[in-house]
Amino acid sequence: MPLTPDDRKFLKSIYLTLQDNPLASGDPLYQPVYSHPGCDDPVRELERTIDYAQTESLSLFSGFRGSGKTTELFRLKDRLEQSGYVVLYGDALEFINPAAPVDISLLLIALAGAFGEAVEKLGIPLSSESYWTRFQHWLTTDVQIKEIGVKAGVDLKLELRSSPSLRQKLAEALNAKIGELGAEVRNFFAEGIEKIREFRSPDKRVVFLFDSLEQIRGSISNERDVIHSVELLFSNYLHLLKIPYLHVVCTVPPWLKFVLPGLDMVVLPCLRLWNNDPQRSSCDHGTEALRALVEKRFTVNGLNKLFGEDPWPRAMRLIDLCGGHFRDLLLLLRQTILQADSLPVADSAIDQAILHVRSNFLPIALDDAIWLAGIEKERATVLKSRDAVDVNRLTLFLDTHLVLYIRNGEDWYDVHPLVRGEVAKIARANAAMESK
Repeated sequence: MPLTPDDRKFLKSIYLTLQDNPLASGDPLYQPVYSHPGCDDPVRELERTIDYAQTESLSLFSGFRGSGKTTELFRLKDRLEQSGYVVLYGDALEFINPAAPVDISLLLIALAGAFGEAVEKLGIPLSSESYWTRFQHWLTTDVQIKEIGVKAGVDLKLELRSSPSLRQKLAEALNAKIGELGAEVRNFFAEGIEKIREFRSPDKRVVFLFDSLEQIRGSISNERDVIHSVELLFSNYLHLLKIPYLHVVCTVPPWLKFVLPGLDMVVLPCLRLWNNDPQRSSCDHGTEALRALVEKRFTVNGLNKLFGEDPWPRAMRLIDLCGGHFRDLLLLLRQTILQADSLPVADSAIDQAILHVRSNFLPIALDDAIWLAGIEKERATVLKSRDAVDVNRLTLFLDTHLVLYIRNGEDWYDVHPLVRGEVAKIARANAAMESK
């Protein structure tokens, strides 16, 4: 039966609930999938690190694109605030160009600037001047600002993000003064924490979430420089990011785990829908978490209306194919709605939705298919080197969800179920050609 006006109204309302936007934990559409029983919950790990450390800590947090990192940071913020913490939030992209190399001086300046602005957003006055004015004064007295070329009254925050020449001059001028800059930054944080406790309570514990730093990528022309700069930063200067009497959660690029193995960082995994065995036996924990997400977005009546009186066998086709990425699940559901010409939706419409989403991954180049076939066989990255080209290529696989990062006590990797067949077909054809 063709869609009625009421049917179209229903489909439109459901389509809007399936938009892929970061959600606060109090949002009625939010479903805490990672906190579902049996699932690895990185927020719980971060929360316990902060709670057990008591006075101060530094946590590095990351996630590949589409993993829901920012949403989970919001959940961490909410849980900590419920426990009595003062939680501040800063966005690194307001201060740092993600396509350019970053050094420790720039990161310290951005960290302090973001913290100062976050404190002011709480309605707590730090002093008679902003961090940026204070920093310019420090440059004038300690680094000879005339040599750097920063004019009085310039928007230093904007210039740091947009002017490569200023960043280079600052890095060169501050290279021999990292100790002094670190001390100046720590003094600023100490004053800010003191002000927070003065306005809230003397024993308040303070957390600072510094988000979006994981988006540092670089381009084809400078990928080596960008990766080397981040590797140098976190291998040599991590201690300078540890601020007395402050819990810092800093997001970092997920590819850092490939260039600095052993670095203590929490990476948001996919929800595990299958186990790491030859048969890929089903993992009910992840499946149930995604079922709960679908129920939250549709309600039971909505599920019955779209998929029929027994909705789960048909809805599970989409859950099984999403690879544990709820972004891909939302996309599959949206495409199903767009393909629906009747209610309940026809199997042919579900087939078309799956084909449409699969086409987003295609075509797959031969060299990529060979690498992906190795990942599927070994359930590992099969990373040949830590060279920037290889690291960026693997990161692209993970960011585009061709490859899935999965955890169940240990890290492992697999190929997205939507493209396993295509990868296997290309790899077989290549093997046949080479055998001739």
